[in-house]
Amino acid sequence: GGEDRDFIYCNGVYVNNEDECIPFGDIPSTSGRENDSSGRECIDAQGVFRSHRGTLKRCDWMAIGSRKNKNCNGKTELGRMCCEECSSMSSTSNIRGGNKDQSVTESTGNPSTHPTGLPTVSPLERPSITPVLPPNEGGIKDVVFYVLGDAPYQRKEFDDDQFPKQVRDIPNDSDFVFHVGDMQRTKTSLCNITWYQHVADILRYSTSPVFITPGDNDWLDCEPYIGAKQGWAHWKNTFGFFDSYWQPPKFKLVRQPNLLENVSFLYQRVLFVVVHLVSDYFDIESERKYRHTEQLKWTKQQIATNEGFFDSIVIIGHSPPSALNRDFFSAKESGISETVSELGIPVVYIHGSGHKFVEEEQFNKLDNFLRIQIPGRTSNPVKVTIKNSNMFLFDFRDGNTTTQCCENGWPYISKLNDAMLQYGSL
Repeated sequence: GGEDRDFIYCNGVYVNNEDECIPFGDIPSTSGRENDSSGRECIDAQGVFRSHRGTLKRCDWMAIGSRKNKNCNGKTELGRMCCEECSSMSSTSNIRGGNKDQSVTESTGNPSTHPTGLPTVSPLERPSITPVLPPNEGGIKDVVFYVLGDAPYQRKEFDDDQFPKQVRDIPNDSDFVFHVGDMQRTKTSLCNITWYQHVADILRYSTSPVFITPGDNDWLDCEPYIGAKQGWAHWKNTFGFFDSYWQPPKFKLVRQPNLLENVSFLYQRVLFVVVHLVSDYFDIESERKYRHTEQLKWTKQQIATNEGFFDSIVIIGHSPPSALNRDFFSAKESGISETVSELGIPVVYIHGSGHKFVEEEQFNKLDNFLRIQIPGRTSNPVKVTIKNSNMFLFDFRDGNTTTQCCENGWPYISKLNDAMLQYGSL
């Protein structure tokens, strides 16, 4: 039952798109043959892995310090952990219990190995609106994360170790990492699946969980080569649920039920929302409007559901504001700016695509809305520190980029106090 389901993937039991738990043996095969397990999906299940023949094995976690190399000395690797012991398990077992040391995570589904098309599927009849849990009682710690994007574009970025070094050099003070999309230049990659897989392998060098959002290059600009639909299938199969590679985080992760690439979580009284925002004329208008409408509704839902548990908001996307995504950002058309103006707390939108650093205070003419475009490409990832859950510091570490608004933190202390007084927070 749902009340017993404390961990992602129902503790090794497959979760279908109706949010139901099904023992592995009850999952229909793709061939229809009773004993065929080839079509059964139990991917990255909690403490369980699936062999090439569909055999399930339960694994106990090995401490990170016990790892000798990437392949765990022949032992099975799950995320950043190695399996100490693996024992065969009947495919008809109803697996329950999970690992008691793992942090609680929540999801509404499991990535499909057989994608059905573009990211504009019909919403579920019973979408989950489970709120992000408030943080544990205690002092608020600084939040540190890094943002990179628009890389790699050229094959030499692999060959010359540029992109791998970008990821390897991310300091270990990071709570998590965001890649804001465009991990290829389609004229170079031709949207070949091996490019996606190579990028994914390198991003796994990160010692902190990586959240990645799609860019237009990642699927829409595949139209002249393999088609946008196939490009989306490549992205979805490679990066769908990508964060589950790492040990489950200490915060509760919520995915948008009908657009599973979008995630939200609450951490140290900061609400993070990652949304699929691209601007490309290959995007079919009806599908773009559907996507924007649904994720705008979901973003507002996350804000409303978690009211009282956050002091600032970070929105992560790929594209800068444009005529193609005005409906999401607008203050006049019930866009997100309307909600931001009502909140009166610091809100930052961080994105890529422009290949140069841009800071825009009073984004959409709102004192509490800041837009940051990261330089991306071969620049160092941008370090973002959030102090006291509402003061943002940006460190670019490249020696070239300068900042006008944020060298001493944003918002300014005086502006922050004025805003809090205005909205009754002091």
